[in-house]
Amino acid sequence: MAIPIDQTVEGLPVTAFHIRLLALVGVIILLDGFDVQVAAFAGPAILAEWRTTPAMLAPAMAAALVGMAIGTGLGGMAGDRLGRRPALIGSVIVFGALSILTAFAPDITELAILRFLTGIGLGAAVPNATALVAEWMPARIRGYAVTAIIVAVPCGGMIGAGFASWLIPAHGWRLCMGLGGLLPLLLALVMWRSLPESPAILARRSGGVPALAVLLGRAGARVPADAVFVEVEPVGKGNGAGVYVGALRRSGIGLAIAFFASMLALYAYLSWIPVLLAGAGFPMDRAIQGSLVFNLCGVLASFVAAWATPRWGSRTTLIAACVAALLATGVCAVMMAGGRAPPAAILAALGAAGAGAFAVQVTLYSLAVHVFPVSCRAAGIGYSASIGRLGAIASAFGAGLLLALPSGGPAYFALIALACLVSALGVAIVDRHAPRRPM
Repeated sequence: MAIPIDQTVEGLPVTAFHIRLLALVGVIILLDGFDVQVAAFAGPAILAEWRTTPAMLAPAMAAALVGMAIGTGLGGMAGDRLGRRPALIGSVIVFGALSILTAFAPDITELAILRFLTGIGLGAAVPNATALVAEWMPARIRGYAVTAIIVAVPCGGMIGAGFASWLIPAHGWRLCMGLGGLLPLLLALVMWRSLPESPAILARRSGGVPALAVLLGRAGARVPADAVFVEVEPVGKGNGAGVYVGALRRSGIGLAIAFFASMLALYAYLSWIPVLLAGAGFPMDRAIQGSLVFNLCGVLASFVAAWATPRWGSRTTLIAACVAALLATGVCAVMMAGGRAPPAAILAALGAAGAGAFAVQVTLYSLAVHVFPVSCRAAGIGYSASIGRLGAIASAFGAGLLLALPSGGPAYFALIALACLVSALGVAIVDRHAPRRPM
């Protein structure tokens, strides 16, 4: 009996299998998010230890983002060809081991090299984690599940900011980076024993049906003894080349533009909030806690966006989030330029900016899951995010250079505001938006 695998997954009840999968993948991306931002947390301490400037540190800040741009695309291709499971486990081993080595960097040059290599592993994790979760979850909870995975990045930053605000002043930035590498390596052992492969990947393998039948049984499905699972691919080719051809071309281009601009805005904040606040007179622990506020508001807003998307559609939700990020950035610019705003008001404005910026980013990942079919889903997510990482790289360099100017604050915020506008343009180009669903 030939059974479409997507229909089988759609009919699954939500069981402990799904909860365990979501929890395990969520912890993976939580640690990924911590390691993405750990250099920003360590930024003020590194500047003090090596007696350098933000402009000199900018290449090291951007190095991980360059590696992530490469790793996201390579990881997506590896996930489509080899499977989500081996690609995800491999990425965790890479960024864990290299994070430990980064703790021993003697200067900015070696720090930049090690952060670049770490970034390759960090980048490869997200597209495979997103695809794996999306392909196991029924549609009724898929949006929330993907949101939970993507917001694990700011959750990792939020937890890391609270942890680093105590650890770095007390014990130094090197210990913080070392612990950020040890935990992923321990998690890789758990993943090896417990992480399932994607049902779509197993369905296309000649010897994958028995393993798929076992996993579907654990997930709550009743599988006939003579079952043969097949994929249903409405659009796209079975490789990464299908991302920008045919019916996917316009949406692929629009997603690339939106990812580029939204990551430019997001990482202009994430990479430089502690340095920005320290320059405004905040003590080191409060400057790092600014990242915690930014990430916390982003997490909460991301779930609001996940709730709004099926009710408003992805186009309206994304445009609203872009506008919110733009307005909050304007408020931040006015407060920081005046120099008299209370610290609590500045943190509140940064939180509002984080809400808009993260809502855009998370909803774009959910939209990419909707746009790309299984055959090129990890590659589609990976390519879109890789192009987005170029925006993050530009922000790490550009924002650092702007902040080094005597009056660089207004230009810094103008760069972010422009990125919010371009994000909205990319969203408008996409023609395969998730529609409103009757609730």
